[in-house]
Amino acid sequence: MRKTLGCAGWGNFEMDNIQRMGFLSSVGLVLVGVAYAVVVGFGIARAGLDKPIVDPTLAVMEAITLLSAPLVVILMAAVCGIASPERKVFGIIALAFGAIMAGLTSGVHFVALTAGRQSDFTTLEWPSTLYAVELLAWDVFLGLAFIFAAPVFAGSGLRARARWSLVTTGVLCLLGAIGPIAGNMAVQRIGILGYGISLPLSCVFVALTFRQGEPRLQAEQPL
Repeated sequence: MRKTLGCAGWGNFEMDNIQRMGFLSSVGLVLVGVAYAVVVGFGIARAGLDKPIVDPTLAVMEAITLLSAPLVVILMAAVCGIASPERKVFGIIALAFGAIMAGLTSGVHFVALTAGRQSDFTTLEWPSTLYAVELLAWDVFLGLAFIFAAPVFAGSGLRARARWSLVTTGVLCLLGAIGPIAGNMAVQRIGILGYGISLPLSCVFVALTFRQGEPRLQAEQPL
């Protein structure tokens, strides 16, 4: 008999479907991260390190970012779905922060791809309001989402690696927020290290955790 569970009043989802969503969204974020890195590398190769990346490469980067937003929400929903009852609150909080992050960054990049180009104003150049919103999404809310998702993966072995990689990603993202707050954008590169490198790596461990079988964790398993 297949096991079912509920999450925050959604009704019942079959566990294998939750595992599948978690695995596919994790793999999707890994692929999106790799694709983004390739596009950025191509943009730097064309523009050089001293000049900003411009269209059409910049437009592709923004489209990839838009694609990543729903994947984060799906992943956090799956994390919420596998949480034991005692750890369910962490999954719910992670999902809420992930949804806020996705909404903010989607708004920023939709504006950049539409009104921004039609009115010829730069949206992601510091200091600017939209860039501040973008950093709020990726540094603060993504960081909080990953930190709160981490306790769901209680246990040892692969689950421990997933847990600590999520914590590492979350902390790096939050540290990046010091940059815009202090007015020193060099510090914000710590956040780039978080969501640009650590995030895809952590999603590899999370994907493997979903892939290995039923990942629902019991409260008695130690952190």
